[in-house]
Order: sequence, then C-alpha cells, then structure tokens
Amino acid sequence: MILSTYNYRRAEYVRLTSPSLLPIDECEEWIWDILESTKDSSFEYLADEDKEFLIFNTNDFHADTKSLYKIRKITGMRLTQISTHARYTQLWFYRSTYSTNRN
Repeated sequence: MILSTYNYRRAEYVRLTSPSLLPIDECEEWIWDILESTKDSSFEYLADEDKEFLIFNTNDFHADTKSLYKIRKITGMRLTQISTHARYTQLWFYRSTYSTNRN
C-alpha cells in the first residue's frame, strides 16, 4: 500500500513538473472539477500567437486561493480577470503557448 501511494505521488510530481502543457480540453475538465461547477456553466476558448485564454462562464462561483493555485499548478493557466454581469461570472484564465507540445 505504501509503495502504490509513493508511485502515485511520484507520477503526479512528474506530470506537474513536465515542460509540456496539458491539452486545452483537459484544462477545461480540471477547472470544471476544481471549481466544483454546476451544469449551468460553459467555456469559451480564444488564442493568439503566444497566449491561450479559457473564459469560464458560471452562475455559481465559489473559489478560494487554494483552488486557483491548484488550477495554475495542474494546467499552467493563471486567473487574469473576473467580471460579473446579470448573475453570471466570467473567469478569464490564460497561459503562454511557447511550451505547448504540438504532437
């Protein structure tokens, strides 16, 4: 049991310190899970030459700094803006694409 826990932690460490970034659809899943979002949520994706943005639209947002830090560590995406309009919140996450693995 101890050996399997060690292997899991080591695999998690290797994955988090890997130089390649997660595909954007996996980032969506991680953000969705970490923020414990409801079904009434959605994502928008924007990209330019050197940045990717995920805009998370939700009507039920409860996050703390630990959640945002976890998103950053796992996905490489940072929260850059929060806006609220008509009971909906938009969370703008971004990351640089210079180290994205294109294979």
